[in-house]
Amino acid sequence: MMFPSQEIDIKHRIYCNRSLNMKNIRAVGFDMDYTLALYHPDAFEGLAYGETLKKLVTLGYPAEILNWTFNHEHMIRGLVIDKKNGNILKMDRHRYIKLAFHGFEPLSRELRHQIYQGDSILSYEEPDFALIDTLFTLADAYLFSQIVALKRDKPELVTKSFSEIYKDIRNAIDLSHRDGSIKHQVAKDPERYIVKDPLFKASLAKIKEAGKRLFIVTNSLWDYTNVVMNHLFGNPVGYLGTEWTEMFDLVITGSAKPSFFMSHNPLFGVDLETGFLKNVDAFQPNQKVFQGGNYRQLHEFLKIDNGNQVLYVGDHIYGDILRSKKELGWRTMLVVTELEREIQLLLSHSDEHRRYEDLLQIKDSLDDELQRLGTVIATEQDETAKKALSKKWTAVSANREITRETLRKSLRDYHQKFHLVWGELMKTGQQNSRFAAQVENYACLYTSKFTNLVHYSLNKGFRSTRDYMPHDVS
Repeated sequence: MMFPSQEIDIKHRIYCNRSLNMKNIRAVGFDMDYTLALYHPDAFEGLAYGETLKKLVTLGYPAEILNWTFNHEHMIRGLVIDKKNGNILKMDRHRYIKLAFHGFEPLSRELRHQIYQGDSILSYEEPDFALIDTLFTLADAYLFSQIVALKRDKPELVTKSFSEIYKDIRNAIDLSHRDGSIKHQVAKDPERYIVKDPLFKASLAKIKEAGKRLFIVTNSLWDYTNVVMNHLFGNPVGYLGTEWTEMFDLVITGSAKPSFFMSHNPLFGVDLETGFLKNVDAFQPNQKVFQGGNYRQLHEFLKIDNGNQVLYVGDHIYGDILRSKKELGWRTMLVVTELEREIQLLLSHSDEHRRYEDLLQIKDSLDDELQRLGTVIATEQDETAKKALSKKWTAVSANREITRETLRKSLRDYHQKFHLVWGELMKTGQQNSRFAAQVENYACLYTSKFTNLVHYSLNKGFRSTRDYMPHDVS
């Protein structure tokens, strides 16, 4: 975590996990969806959800699902879908499951332990688990819960296994993105789906004026990329000019991340007038837009000696951040759009959290007192004194149970201020959540939107704070 000068609103700050000197960055790259382009989740994910329902009916699911509605606020990032048991899980950084739902019914603590805690070899990764790490996948999780609930209540209507259900949902959503069902609707009314940030162009211009090279690496194809970027640059609906590409040194569409960071994908040049592709051997200075390729060709084009000279900004822990960091050594900045709201809630409910900490100290003191009384009772020879001590032990024990229950309710109420079902995004109980651990492990920097860069010097040195162990004296 990094604390910049006070004039920068805390919600607009960039937070630092690993020190990074912007002077050493020669090129800044961006994902597009949910990075350069932020979406209204109710409209955009609701569109994906509706198109997916139609495709699921063609796969044999009952027509009644067409009457379902999407609650875009029910799920959060960082959850895990158990494709074998039909559950959705939230776990802490140690992969200890603290919340689990089957459909929309919570699993008891005992049942959670019965299913998961006895199996220490579970990795909670593919193929048996699916990670809900992007805003794109919130609709997956919600629809999965709905069908699991339908299967439980009306098993005759849904006979497929939970794994098959998830596979059908994933395939239907992917097809909705590929066949234009979603993108055509966005192109018709981009204002409805895409958030326009007033600092968008100024932020890119500031990076370019600082002498950094700018590039895009997106999985979206050229036709959709052009629609979205024209809207972000303030052009009218239906305008498909390519002037916006002048801001960038290179635009790579259809990149097939994360394989872009690892393999030799074929490279094509994109004809901006026709959209047709042509085979090329390398990124060429006389052309701006390509499809496919790989990081080696990108490094050669940008004249990058090593990955530390690239800062890549994205929203996807696995597809953008983990692979670019782990495979290439790129410096990374994760866009966590939920961060602004989380910070606002942290500030407004800080008193409640302090009260919880005070209660925790009281419980710890009562635990110590019970242990001391137990030791004294065990060694006390006088029966009268022993009875008095036992009476006191009973009173302290009752007080401790009341305090424990108050603590549980206090922590539950606190987390529900952030999200009624899943609680705080970056915490599970008192531990960092799995999502927070991934942010910490793989993102050099993180922030709520890329335009927060405009508040900082492009020669700034971001510094992380000192790491602390439990035994460290603060």
